[in-house]
Amino acid sequence: MIKYNYKKIILPNGLNLILQPMTSVDSVAVYVTVGAGPRYETKETSGLAHFLEHMLFEGTKKLPTSKALAQYLERVGGKSSAWTDKEYVSYYAKVQKQHLNIAFNYLSDILFNSLLEENAIEKEKRIVMEELRRSKDNPEVDIWDLSLEWIWNRDQSLGRSTLGDEISVRNITKQKLQNYMDKFYHPSNMVIAVVGNFSIKKSKEYALKYFGKGQAKKILTPGVLHFVPKRIHTKIIKADTNQLQLMLGFVTGISYTDKDRFPMRVIADILSGGVSSRLFHKLIYELGIAYSAWAQTWNFADTGLFYISGGFSSQNLEKAIIAILEELNKLKKQKVTEIELKEAKEKDKAGLNFSLETPDAIANFYSSQQITEKQIMTPEEISKRIDRVTAEDIQRVAKEYLTTKNLSLVVKGSLAESYLEHIEELFK
Repeated sequence: MIKYNYKKIILPNGLNLILQPMTSVDSVAVYVTVGAGPRYETKETSGLAHFLEHMLFEGTKKLPTSKALAQYLERVGGKSSAWTDKEYVSYYAKVQKQHLNIAFNYLSDILFNSLLEENAIEKEKRIVMEELRRSKDNPEVDIWDLSLEWIWNRDQSLGRSTLGDEISVRNITKQKLQNYMDKFYHPSNMVIAVVGNFSIKKSKEYALKYFGKGQAKKILTPGVLHFVPKRIHTKIIKADTNQLQLMLGFVTGISYTDKDRFPMRVIADILSGGVSSRLFHKLIYELGIAYSAWAQTWNFADTGLFYISGGFSSQNLEKAIIAILEELNKLKKQKVTEIELKEAKEKDKAGLNFSLETPDAIANFYSSQQITEKQIMTPEEISKRIDRVTAEDIQRVAKEYLTTKNLSLVVKGSLAESYLEHIEELFK
């Protein structure tokens, strides 16, 4: 059984260092998470955070090519990657326990010494353009961007794609990348989490050596979002596909630290936490109109969303929407039984524990929490909060947040615009 007994240290320059030894493994994962991402971009600079994440693997002053940089880590069997979330960017390296110094050196090198060469920038533009086209060709991926754009529109940060668009990507320059790094890529806006088989003493030494320079700087916060309830809730986006993708979302306003995030995540488990869950079983096993369907929460610094998604044929779209609305109304009108509530809680806690069975996952769990919430809740603490959720809590939050006023629906596929009025009637 994993014991989540982490140690947190704040360096003089403001960097948060989180350490958790795991002697049961022979590896160590080092995650550096930066408080950056699309939430900090303007319409003109959209896609910059994601593009920069790619660029940092193109070469540094000491290791000037992407191959030399990769070989530095891979020659000792290490691996690395990165990704851009809406409110943070994470970089990681995983190595055998004897190579912790290499992991720290590698990560500090890409974060502080990247070349950002013009030729590499132009090459990366072509790569990201292909990534943009691929996402547009994948309805299950594209529906997320389309839904966020419908909710907040492209004038607000969460209404824009993490990848940016073709215009904003073409307009990326070395100066823009450098300015972004100067603004966000400083130690006081970073969290390092080290999890695995390592020496705490050595980790502190390496953190100070490679990340201990500089002075603490002011940390920026995301711009304020404004959600305007919609008179017309539905947006139909025409596409030549055999299946319609549906994303039915509610703007809950539930942030990372809101107490209602726990009842809301249990609601997601009641609806789609496994084959026996209400919505999953109804749409797939009872009605036979979908291959998969999911309910999930998505929290941010100042707001939150609750989503139900799935793929359906055009002749089954109305059945699907009616079934979804019926299940949501049941949550509001009838208290869940203690048996069902207990099952949902167990699924939630099990899913959390299953997702944290490697040093990589735990390091990501710690660093992303610290950078976004400015605190860490261990799985044990989260489980206790889940256990406190009552049937009354479920009914209350369902009534408060899952309302027509907060609702936005996006359907992408081969569906006539004239069908919009028919869908809107289902919400009355």
